[in-house]
Amino acid sequence: MRSEWLVSKTQAESDTAVIATMYPQATEAGAEVLKRGGNAVDAAVAAGFAVGVVEPFNSGLGGIAVLVCYDHGTGETHVFDGTGVLPGAIKPDQFTIADRESRSGIYGWPMVEGDVNNTGYLTPAVPGMPGCLLDAHERFGRLPRRDVLEPAIGYAEDGYPIDWYVALGMAVNQTRLQQFPESKRTYFRPDGSCYRCAMLGVEGDVFRQPDLARSLRLLAEQGAEVFYRGEIAERIAEDMAANGGLLRYEDLAGYEVRYSKGGISGQYRDYEIVGGLDNTGFPTVMQALNLLEGFDLAGLGQGSVEELHLIAEAQRAAFTDRFAYLGDADAVPVPLDGMLSKSYADVRRRDIDRAHATIGTPAGDPWAFDPKALGAPLAPAGGGDSQTTHLTVIDKDRNMVSLLSTLGLHFGSAVVARDTGIVLNNGTMWFNPVPGSVNSIAPGRRAMTAGAPIIVLRDGEPVMTVGSPGGRRVISSILHTIINVLDHRMGPQDAVSTVRVHSEDETTVVDARLAPETMGALRDRGHRLDVREETFSTTYFGRPNAVVVDPDTGRLQGGVNALKPALAIGL
Repeated sequence: MRSEWLVSKTQAESDTAVIATMYPQATEAGAEVLKRGGNAVDAAVAAGFAVGVVEPFNSGLGGIAVLVCYDHGTGETHVFDGTGVLPGAIKPDQFTIADRESRSGIYGWPMVEGDVNNTGYLTPAVPGMPGCLLDAHERFGRLPRRDVLEPAIGYAEDGYPIDWYVALGMAVNQTRLQQFPESKRTYFRPDGSCYRCAMLGVEGDVFRQPDLARSLRLLAEQGAEVFYRGEIAERIAEDMAANGGLLRYEDLAGYEVRYSKGGISGQYRDYEIVGGLDNTGFPTVMQALNLLEGFDLAGLGQGSVEELHLIAEAQRAAFTDRFAYLGDADAVPVPLDGMLSKSYADVRRRDIDRAHATIGTPAGDPWAFDPKALGAPLAPAGGGDSQTTHLTVIDKDRNMVSLLSTLGLHFGSAVVARDTGIVLNNGTMWFNPVPGSVNSIAPGRRAMTAGAPIIVLRDGEPVMTVGSPGGRRVISSILHTIINVLDHRMGPQDAVSTVRVHSEDETTVVDARLAPETMGALRDRGHRLDVREETFSTTYFGRPNAVVVDPDTGRLQGGVNALKPALAIGL
């Protein structure tokens, strides 16, 4: 018998409002805005800008974002798509393939010479995060822009104490960051050593970002215009040109946030599931839910062998279709309506064997169920992980927000634009460097993200807002969380903390906490298990957070990841 970690967090509850983010200072920023009379959008925008300062490796001004908000007063849902767009100067064959058989990067694309599609000045797409958050705030926020940006400016200018999580994030990325003088100046001490947290009797450092504070202050004063067509845009463009980058002033000036009233939605049992647009993880979550709707998961029991098997198989089928068909719908034909149709789910469900894992099943044919019927797909897209942050909030009026924000890899491209403090995303990592696939590189093409900000309604009333960091593992973690809440009536803290499985190919990744007899039963069904132990430093699974309206009492409940500094606050 071995001793073992028993790590947990309590559930935050309130009759007024709850906000949950991946980092304490960001949650505090959003909570303070709520206390001042701000609504859910105000709180989400404040926390979104703040978390890019205090958790700098996962998100920030140089990244992308997608925000889904529900206005309880009107019963309307709104989606703001701030995903990145590739520069106009990029070429389909921009990168030289070093070895088509070897794979590199978190998406497992064919290896590129010098890894320049993941790191450096050739990788950034146009950042959409500032435009996304500020557009949402302008339309639906209640407080002045200066007020919601004030916490982020304070954290950047005055600094905040480095903890183990940020110190670790900086340390493990030092090889990439120290290739670039401005990044080294921004994220390391003057002597080039890492910032340290308090440990073994040694006091920790306070991390300040004065250049970033200046950029944030410009945004507070002038809005998104300064980022895309003003001083910040000019500085980014100048630095890119000086270092052989592809991102130009014209790319920034021409960028537009995509706005959708209603977003994409589907039905799961008695619930309406609403999420981001076609270039997010939402279609894959929804397709898996459509497949699982044909089974009595509540009757099988949470975490049972039968349930885990079905969830793994539904994921495998949905991911196979995702890799084959999903891309920028403005650039390539995408059978989205077919993929999300109940009729297609009925057909695709026949491929799920309740007794055996189905390995190597090809993608289905959603075109047969799509009214556009535009033709055959291109080559498969592939997929991978990324480093992301997510936050969720419900306010006193029962407005809801689900917001994802990411740089791509940790610290994105690892390039900080000179005199801005802004680390830029590595947008090309989301694209296949080999021409000819549904998700290959092309000028102006919009990135695909696995992030899936989702809200859940029942009869037009709020039920839950949920999302997760974790790249492709976002999809499986959100799927488990939704099932845990809707089918198994769990509170959000328990729902985000259960053992999960992730299956996108021939392997089924399982949490090491799973009982040995359950693992054995899954192996007996033909699952090829990859057992992973999630720890404080690893990210083998998604790290969801959720705010739920208790169906019996109407009380708000918030749940967050137990192994990271994530925090939920109930007011």
